[in-house]
Amino acid sequence: MKKTIILILLFMTGCSSNRVMIHPQTVDDQTITYARGGTVIHSQTALKPELTIIDYAYDEMVIGLSVTNTTKEPVLFSEKNIQVELQTLGESQPAIIYSFEQLIDEAAERGDSALYQVGNTAVGIGVGFIPFGGIAYSMGHLFYSLDGSSQTHQERVDALTFSQLNQNYLRQQTIKPESNYTGILKIGFENDLEEGDNIIFQVSAGDEIEKFNFTCEKPPKPK
Repeated sequence: MKKTIILILLFMTGCSSNRVMIHPQTVDDQTITYARGGTVIHSQTALKPELTIIDYAYDEMVIGLSVTNTTKEPVLFSEKNIQVELQTLGESQPAIIYSFEQLIDEAAERGDSALYQVGNTAVGIGVGFIPFGGIAYSMGHLFYSLDGSSQTHQERVDALTFSQLNQNYLRQQTIKPESNYTGILKIGFENDLEEGDNIIFQVSAGDEIEKFNFTCEKPPKPK
């Protein structure tokens, strides 16, 4: 699967005056590229991780992550290789990284017809195989046509997560040498993100550890 799959719906990360602005902060040899206005942080360590925040609400977000095994040995990788920490008011709070199994249970408990609808339709249109531009257009149109009203940030995060759950949600995977693995993850925080907060993502495999830093800044004033 192409690495560009992590960039689906970056155009949907438009900012609201009620949310903080989340900005990447590069360290060491990290670099930033842009896709549909969204930022992707790249690292040159052995796994060559690439991370982007696809969309976010007040206390949760969906990220896209891509790793490439540049070693000569297979690497076992899953959501357990990722840790997320929120630094706020001088304190450090671990974030929740939702596993595939947790989200399956959540969907069953909620019985949310809209989530099932968007998920089933996404599978029907073959979202995992549509070229990048097609994914962005089709899925964006699908999300906003679920009902006659615009979605809240929370609804949008849920729709994105559950529509991609079966095909693109990150699960345990053996990454062979020179192979790439890409997926999305839903991240939850104990409190709403506030101005001045720092979000630190840690991606590890064996002795390799890479950190990606983001800062939360004051949202723009409404015009």
